[in-house]
Amino acid sequence: MDSYFLTRRIHSLTGVVPVGLFLAYHLYGQLYLHSGAQQYNERINAFYDSPLAVWILIFLVYLPLFYHSLLGVKLSFDANVQPTYQYFGHLLYWLQRLSGIGVLLFIIGHLWNAKFAPGAGCFAECTADHYGHLAEGFANPETGLVTKAVYLLGILGATFHFSNGINTFCMTWGIALTPRAQERVRVFSIVVFLLLTLSGYYALAAIW
Repeated sequence: MDSYFLTRRIHSLTGVVPVGLFLAYHLYGQLYLHSGAQQYNERINAFYDSPLAVWILIFLVYLPLFYHSLLGVKLSFDANVQPTYQYFGHLLYWLQRLSGIGVLLFIIGHLWNAKFAPGAGCFAECTADHYGHLAEGFANPETGLVTKAVYLLGILGATFHFSNGINTFCMTWGIALTPRAQERVRVFSIVVFLLLTLSGYYALAAIW
């Protein structure tokens, strides 16, 4: 099997199955912001208190994310005009690559803010006030506006990149080869995009 063929399929697979599903799970967890600080913190801390949490994050999130991001950046710089694409197809093609780079930068900032910034991390027994940390960042008179803009764009980029990635995943793996099948997948990806984006924005509204 050609190595490029294999790496592209692994890249597609990691973007949808471990990383994409974790994105959906993560956005679902943020809905607990509307339940108040106590329930939100208990929900988040309960995950990190699990003895498997570290291994789940390493093997099912961080390593696949690292591989997908590293190869994605390379593919973005190697991107070329696709002669078989129509205008809308070209737009999605380039937005997928631009959003991938933007989401990578957002993830780095989000990890710093949520894991490593003072008062944010869970490294031993997790009792962190995640709700207060997020709310304080949004309410900061000096940087709050920038934080809000970054999270709005970050969620939009992440949900678009995942949802549109469903299209390429289905074509890469031979699930949607006919025009009719591709149209159905595109409609499904649009529904996923709208649901995840609205869910993420609704969650942020609790601390806006």
